[in-house]
Amino acid sequence: MTAPRYLTAQKISLLVLVRLYCSSTLPTSSTIPVLSFILSHTLSSPLSSPRSRRATSSTGSGLDATFSIDAFEDVLQSHASSMPGRTLLDLFLKHMWEMNSFHALHELMDNLGELLTNPGTVDNPEELPQDRICLSKTSPLGAFVRRSRLEFTRLQFDDAMKLWSSFITYRAPTAQWTKRLAGLASSGVDQVAAEMGLRPGDGLYEVAYGQLDEQEEEGEGLSVDDLDRILDFQLDRLQRFGDRVPDSMKGHLHSMVTSSGVVHRQAHLVQFFDAWKAGDYTSAFDNLHRYYDYAMQTREKIHYQYALLHMAILQADFGCFGEAIAAITETIATARENQDMTCLSFSLSWLNHMAKAYPKQMKVAGYMSMLGSERDALTFLKAKARDTKMYNLLSATLLNEAKLNLATGDSIPRAFEHMYQSSHINIKENISNYGSEMLLQSTIYSRLGLPHMANVHCELLLDCYGSSCPVDEQIRAIGRRAFLLSQAGRYSDAISALEAIDPAVHKSLKYHQYLVLCIGVIKFKRAIRRSDWSTCTHLLTMLKPQSATDPSSTPLDPELSFLLQDAYIDYLVSRGSYSEAFTVISSLARSLKEDGADILQRVNVLLMKADLFRKVGKPERGFGVALRAASVSYKAKLMPSLWAAVGLLANILNNLGECANARRLVEGVLPQAIEGTDNLLIGTLYSHLADSYMGLADPNRETKAADSPSSSPSSPRSTANNVAKAELYIDRARECYKKSGYLAGECEQLMKKAIIAKLRGDEKLAEEWAQNHNRVWEEGTRGIEE
Repeated sequence: MTAPRYLTAQKISLLVLVRLYCSSTLPTSSTIPVLSFILSHTLSSPLSSPRSRRATSSTGSGLDATFSIDAFEDVLQSHASSMPGRTLLDLFLKHMWEMNSFHALHELMDNLGELLTNPGTVDNPEELPQDRICLSKTSPLGAFVRRSRLEFTRLQFDDAMKLWSSFITYRAPTAQWTKRLAGLASSGVDQVAAEMGLRPGDGLYEVAYGQLDEQEEEGEGLSVDDLDRILDFQLDRLQRFGDRVPDSMKGHLHSMVTSSGVVHRQAHLVQFFDAWKAGDYTSAFDNLHRYYDYAMQTREKIHYQYALLHMAILQADFGCFGEAIAAITETIATARENQDMTCLSFSLSWLNHMAKAYPKQMKVAGYMSMLGSERDALTFLKAKARDTKMYNLLSATLLNEAKLNLATGDSIPRAFEHMYQSSHINIKENISNYGSEMLLQSTIYSRLGLPHMANVHCELLLDCYGSSCPVDEQIRAIGRRAFLLSQAGRYSDAISALEAIDPAVHKSLKYHQYLVLCIGVIKFKRAIRRSDWSTCTHLLTMLKPQSATDPSSTPLDPELSFLLQDAYIDYLVSRGSYSEAFTVISSLARSLKEDGADILQRVNVLLMKADLFRKVGKPERGFGVALRAASVSYKAKLMPSLWAAVGLLANILNNLGECANARRLVEGVLPQAIEGTDNLLIGTLYSHLADSYMGLADPNRETKAADSPSSSPSSPRSTANNVAKAELYIDRARECYKKSGYLAGECEQLMKKAIIAKLRGDEKLAEEWAQNHNRVWEEGTRGIEE
């Protein structure tokens, strides 16, 4: 059965209600509910409106086009009419059942034209009812009435009879609602048939109404217009949230589209997005070509540049950057030719994002920037967005400017300024861009050394804006919370948070890979801290870290790619493969410099190199590198990196005998680092501070000008105080290492306790600390085996 073009039984019932509203005086209290009900089922509000999202979240389709007759009862039963003792439902049912023949349906459509008559154009306005409401032809109700009449006149006789039959079936349950319908409903489905003496079983009756008792298939009550709206809603959700069509909804859509008997180009686009998110790129390409081939056949050439845009994004998603650049270049040329500023601005914005996220792959593919530097590109996009009033693009561009300030180490207040400008636009223009803003705020607070605030903004995104944010932003917020938990040594909680994500998210290949990589990196770091080398080897084969020198390798998320390289270098250093680690660090540093990477990543590479020089016994070479990292971190307000750099400088100074200066450095940053809750970093600083006090307690140390008189090497009391403080900070370092799960660090502190006891001459206590060292190591390795 072919679906009707526009009119359905539901719309006929709405037309009856519109006529009732216009031809009789409704109580003031019932006007707004009745109008809201009519408009909610005839007009689809903009899909970007938060109100429409809340209204459609329960249906999942954006328009409840197949609402039952019970919906009228829910709205009208509680409102009294102008007639004493009767409700609006009674009047509505009276009008519904007065339409007792196919001829009455035609009369309804003919009489609806009177509702659009302007009293000023009538020869005798006195003949019109005084209480009648006239509809403007351009009003929402007037447009609905006009289109309904137009579509009814286009119907062939067979289609009009099917519409009348579906209305009879739709109206049938109301016959038992009230006793007042006894007279109206007694004539049956058709008064003309009753007057002719036709009954069920007669040949003529069966020809006209024999199909009333047949069960309708799903989707038969929908018109082509209703189905187009449902598909548009699905497309909006797929594009805006980035999720997939649920399995239950996918079955409903298939049956609706199949039963309609009409080719819907939006259905191909829905299948394209669903296949793309599932990682089925072959099906995605097929459905994309089908969609736009159909669009070109129907002369809708305006969609051609969007075909190329989707093609470019799809090509880049699995690493074909050369084909993606060719497609996006043709997209820009076509958008300019068609003067489509929306497509042009979005294409340039996406191209700028790809050049920043995957610079190496884009260079290999032959990309040359069209807009100069990244800052010039953002200035151009911001100007175009203001000129064309594309506030969504303007908000995103301001956030990108803030990210650029962070990446280049510019002023933090300037980044906050751009972010607040974007927030103002979001509120003023009702733009749902809160997820990106919350993630950016979380990044800023994380760099400022306030992980608690970073975690709060991730929670705010998930709790308050989770329903209006893309799935990608929700997953990133959960991933950031997991990494913050892992910094505090809560690896199990971090992994549980990632594994607790809705299983439906894993249906998207991209999100599944992201979550698997996040869990793998966290497990890899935990295995390194536990010295579980067999697990590390197994995880390395699964994670397959990207080679910094191989631009043709499969592109990962930029942040995860660096975290993976960082963990891999940590693994090599922990295993003592210093030469290989130095090679990887040098290659990574060169790659980041060529790509103009984030200043945070480049500073972390400097810290890796300085720490490697310290471990190989060349602290003098690492001093300059660590000092440079500290200077850049201080200017860019990268506080955790600054604390780590100061700790390295203190350790190097301890090795060079400058214990007093090392102590002053560590004591200057330790209080701030404690607020950062990074237990591994705090434990390292405590360990360096303990080394400084042990150095100050050395009786053979030469007196320095920087040393205070109380710390003179000739004072036994000073020596005892320094040793006591060293033991105190060793205990604190051991506690922090234990919280972070760093087994080797915890055992190292126990050995320091044993050495101090031996220096004091207490062999028995030294032996106890040595036994504690062996016990902790055995318990740690036993836990790994279990």
